[in-house]
Amino acid sequence: MTKSEGDFKASIRLLCLAVAQYQSGETEAYRWVAVELRKLLCDGDPLLPRVRPHFKLHKLHWTEVLEKAPSLADGLVVIMPGRLDISATGVSKFALTIAESGEMMAPKEWIGQPFLSPSITLWELVKSVADKEATHSDPDFNQTLVNAKMVKYVDKDSHIPAIIAIGDYLCTWIHDSGTISA
Repeated sequence: MTKSEGDFKASIRLLCLAVAQYQSGETEAYRWVAVELRKLLCDGDPLLPRVRPHFKLHKLHWTEVLEKAPSLADGLVVIMPGRLDISATGVSKFALTIAESGEMMAPKEWIGQPFLSPSITLWELVKSVADKEATHSDPDFNQTLVNAKMVKYVDKDSHIPAIIAIGDYLCTWIHDSGTISA
């Protein structure tokens, strides 16, 4: 096994563990999720496309909507890139909404999709959370996080459940697609 393959398998295990920790009540685990997402999708030579060059991810709903009607982005400040479910006991879960077409995208294209607003991409959100809250402690938020913090999903700033939704999607899709062999 190559170093990159070992790093990939470890990163996916850590990502899925962090998502599970968040879902069991450890809110701060979103920071760990962001670090693994950055490594897998956003670094200069991201790990996921390096070790799985043919791996594809599902296009998101809002990307498809804005491609079909680009004028909708004019004046649009916030988009909700998924679905928020709240159980009878008050537990909330946010999940990404996939495009109806089922179109697949390479990871480098996938992270360029609009997310939270037409001007914030997946890449910008992941990098912002990882760089400003997880691997570093900057004294101030950048504009991406300022904008994300203006919207709440139940009782959390939108970037927190959004990062978890990205991580959960990636864990589920990698498992369901058989991308990692035992």
